[in-house]
Order: sequence, then C-alpha cells, then structure tokens
Amino acid sequence: MKRLQIGIDIGSTTTKIAAVGEDGSIAYSDYQRHGAKQIRSVRRLLKQLFSQLPGAEYRLVLTGSGAKALADRLHLPYVQEVVANSIAIRRLYQDVRTAIELGGQDAKVLFFRRDEKSGSLDVADMRMNGSCAGGTGAFLDEVASILRVPVEEMNGLAEQGDQVYDISGRCGVYAKTDIQPLLNQGVSRENLALSAYHAVAKQTIGGLAQGLTMSGPIIFEGGPMTFHPRLIQVFAERLELKPEEILIPERPEIMVAYGAALSLGELFEADGEPADPARLSEELKKAEEEVQNQNVGMTPVFFSSAEEKHRFEERSRLPEQRISFPEQERVPVYLGIDSGSTTTKFVLMDEKENILDSFYASNAGEPLEIARKALLELKKRWEGAGKTLEILAAGSTGYGELLFQKAFSVETHVVETVAHARAAAKYVPDITFLLDIGGQDMKAIWLDHGVITNIVVNEACSSGCGSFLENFAASLHIPAKQIAEAAFASRHPAKLGSRCTVFMNSKVKQAQKEGASVADISAGLAYSVIKNALYKVIKVSDASELGKHIVVQGGTFYNNAVLRSFEKIANCQAIRPDIAGIMGAFGAALIARERYDAQKSTSMLPIQKILDLSYRTVMTRCQGCLNHCVLTINQF
Repeated sequence: MKRLQIGIDIGSTTTKIAAVGEDGSIAYSDYQRHGAKQIRSVRRLLKQLFSQLPGAEYRLVLTGSGAKALADRLHLPYVQEVVANSIAIRRLYQDVRTAIELGGQDAKVLFFRRDEKSGSLDVADMRMNGSCAGGTGAFLDEVASILRVPVEEMNGLAEQGDQVYDISGRCGVYAKTDIQPLLNQGVSRENLALSAYHAVAKQTIGGLAQGLTMSGPIIFEGGPMTFHPRLIQVFAERLELKPEEILIPERPEIMVAYGAALSLGELFEADGEPADPARLSEELKKAEEEVQNQNVGMTPVFFSSAEEKHRFEERSRLPEQRISFPEQERVPVYLGIDSGSTTTKFVLMDEKENILDSFYASNAGEPLEIARKALLELKKRWEGAGKTLEILAAGSTGYGELLFQKAFSVETHVVETVAHARAAAKYVPDITFLLDIGGQDMKAIWLDHGVITNIVVNEACSSGCGSFLENFAASLHIPAKQIAEAAFASRHPAKLGSRCTVFMNSKVKQAQKEGASVADISAGLAYSVIKNALYKVIKVSDASELGKHIVVQGGTFYNNAVLRSFEKIANCQAIRPDIAGIMGAFGAALIARERYDAQKSTSMLPIQKILDLSYRTVMTRCQGCLNHCVLTINQF
C-alpha cells in the first residue's frame, strides 16, 4: 500500500497541502484562498486529495497560524510553522543563510548558521510579525484595491514601473495616505505598484529584521513571492544580492506544508495511526458547524428600545459651529493650532477662555497651505464683521507642532498629550481618563486631580482611527458621516474583531460574501474601533480601570456609533465635549494664554506676514541605515 505523509498549512488567508511519498517527492499539492473559512478549505483539499490518490495510507500533520486548535480537535500532530519551514529548507538548500517568507498576513525572517561541531544547518535567530500585517500579501491586496486593479495584475504593472516613490509599508491606512495624493498628482499605477513592492521590502528589511543583517544566499518563500516575482527582484536590489545568492524554490507557496509533511518522519515517527478519510471528513464537518454556531449573536445591538436610542441622541446632540463676535472693534485673542495626522484645526479664544471661532479641515497633505488659507478666510470673516483681530499669543501642537512653531514663529509649542489633557480638564475638572482618537493616532491618558499619571499611544498601526473608518466607508460606498446612521439600523452587528486594517479588510469582504448588510458591517466597524482601543492599544482587562469620570474626544468621536460603542463595551456614560474634534487646538490656546500672562509678549508673525510667507521644500534620503528614509526639509 502506498504511504503518504500529508502536511496541511492553514495560514491567515490561504490553505496549502503537500502529500509526500516515501521517496520524499511531492505526489500531490494544492494552494487555495480560504476566505476566512479555514475548516471548510481543509475539508475541500482533503476530499480532492483522497479522490485523486485513493487507497493510500494517509498520515497527517497540521501547521500554520490557524492550525493549532483544529489539530487538537482532530487529534492530529501539530508542528510550528517555523520548524516546518526549517525542515524543508534543510532538505533542499544546505548553503542558505537567510530565509524570507511572506504569507497572506504573516511575515517571517529566519537566520541560519552552520554548527561547527556537527556541521548541521541550524536556525540561529528569527523574526515574525505580530498584530500588524504591513508588508504581507494582504497589504499588497490592499494596495491593489487602492489602485483599483486586480491583485493578479500588480506584478505586470510593477514590471513596467521606472520610478520609486516613498510609500509606508507598515500600515494599509498610512499607505493609502501616501498613495492617494500621488494618484491625484498623476503618478502612474505602474510606478505606484513598483513603489508598493519597495514598501514591502523596506518594511521587511528595516521593520521586521530589526537590525539583523540579511546576508546571502537568501531563499524567498510564500505566496507573495510566488505571484509577485518582481518583488523578489526588489529585495535583491535593496540587499545588493548577487544572482547566485537568490534562491527561489520550485513551489515557494507550499514550502511550509512540504516541511510539515517531512516532519512526520523527523519528529513524529512513532506517533499516531493512519487517518481514516471518512472519520476525518465527519469530524471536520462537525468542527465547522461548531465554529458557525459560536459566531451567532456575539455582538449586541446598540439600543434595546426606541426610548433608549432617543435618550442617547438627546444627550449626544452637537451644537452648530459657533462664531462669537464681541462688541469691541479690536479683539485680543489667543490662537491654538493643532496640526494632526490628517486634519488641521484652529481655535480662537478670548481672555476669558471662551471660544470665539474655530477651523477644522483635512490637511490634504499640505498643512501649511491649508493653515494659510484658513487664516486668510478667518481674517476676511472678522474684517467683514468690522473687527480687527489682535493675536496676543499662539500655541501649536500635534504632528506639525514644530513645523508651525518654525514657520509662524509661534512661541508656545506643546506635546499633544499635554494639550489634549489640559483641554479635557477644562471641561471636566475631576477627569480620571481621557481617550482621544484622531485620524491616524490614538491617545489614552489617565489623570489624578489634573495631573497626568499614565499615557498610552498607538505606535505603527492606525487601525481603529478616523482614517480606518473613512477607508471602509469608501469601500461600502457610503459617506463616513453616514456610518453612524447605518450602524444604528443594524439588527445583527457583524463580528469583525479588532486587528489591523489589512486583517479587517479580509473580515469585511468575507462578511459581505456571507450576506451581511451595510448596516451590520457599519455597526461591526464601530465596535472594532473601540475594541481596538481598549483591548489592543490600552490593553485594559476591566472598564473600572478607567475611573468614574471619562472624557472621549477627537474627530472620530463625532461619529455617534463610535461613541455608543464605547459606552456599550466600557459599560459607562462617557462625556464627549461639544468641541471634541478641536480639543488639541483648544488646549494649545489655553497653554499659550498661561505663558503669555507670564511674559506679556508674542513672537508670532502677524497674519499678513504669514500670508506673505515664502518657503521651499527639498527632499533627500537619510543614509543612516538600509531603509534610506526620505527626509523633507522646509526652508522658510
């Protein structure tokens, strides 16, 4: 009877199978996207195997990020994917020094060395991605979606590219922020596809390897390396590899499944009985039904009754934008500027700390130009009312804190966490916790009697921020402002999790395939924003850790579905200031006033000089490491 060792690699987006004969050759293999239905994909692949190679003695082993629980459920051996990969590499390549494996949502780099005593090839070190799918196959899927081309056409486009632009490879949201202005400027899709490949390579070399040197020969594995061969060339260019240092397996996409099959002989030789195809198929069917039943009714609706919804809408109603013109002709004011990741905000505040005027708009990648136009409109508006503004002092905060400090000679610049906390404490003096969610960043601040006691911010991931919602709103073909209206109509909110944007994109697509409505997906997205904040960024285990007086702010909290999600998950009634989106600018103005009281002078340029300001921007590349990041130098 023919004996087959079968390795099944259940990855984040695909399932791979490799059946190896007694001579070590591959008798059967397949590679399929599972669309988040991992167990069903295993059933399908095994059914095809059993029909094509009937009557054999089958021994199975599972590997991959989605395999451990299923292996336990089926009483099958499990081998960790790095171990499986290393077994396959040692079988096929004895001179390899580094292995780069990119999957659908996973990325790994293995570093090999030769044992001086035994002469065996061993794994000396390794790096894996965690909760971020930047620089993986799903990231390339996301870029293809932004470029509005099938992902199968990405390689052909990249082959025709001849210029590389700097695109973030660490986050799908950041990548879209980089790509969209380039598209608007007329940059070709060919060059953007090539630039995306460079972003993946840069993320792997600089972000994933974390300083360890990738030396050749290097083996390139995984689906993205199979279907995007130009990506391998990009890696070779950036790592300056010679042709003989580039190793490409015959089937890069099934290397881990192949290694798992080989592990049955190396690691599990005396374990287990041959599999019974009929029993295995029945067990897989039961396991699939159990998973489906677990996902039913997991996410609660926002309101239990129309009365509860009405009460929420009444207390969360926001006033119209307010502009207050004082009686006097000459009006002394303090200006607060918050230059955020995606928006620019202004606040004009009088000496009694009342807000007289404000501005909030997308910065469109040009915060200085947006700010100058806003100041011009502000000047015209007040002059039209017969008023002359006298800016006594100004403060800047946010991403562009120092940019505006240098450009406008602003005397006060303050880190954004302090500005936001100062503004929140003005609204709620006994505040215990502040959550601010902006366009691409998030801040959680704990306070005790106005003193900051702890700060947690998101790092290289903008999942659960404003841009996250805007991107998904666009994919659902509804304005971002209508997410809340749609979400409140949901009767069965989708369970989408709280992982990175690239992972979420797969979840949303799967939910759509399963018939989820726009309302249900919108509700699921709102819940995901808060789950991401509380469980992934802040990592709280109980809402009581937030204290009794909670303030939520930032432009994302203008969305009532996000506000309601926070209240449902944290089981509290949060305070959202009526100026939630401009609290950073308000805090900067408050601090500028405090410092002006001590100095009685300002260095800020008059508005007319700001309007006449000339500057030039030059680009250069840092030579400090292999990433060669682009530096933007502004000369005023």
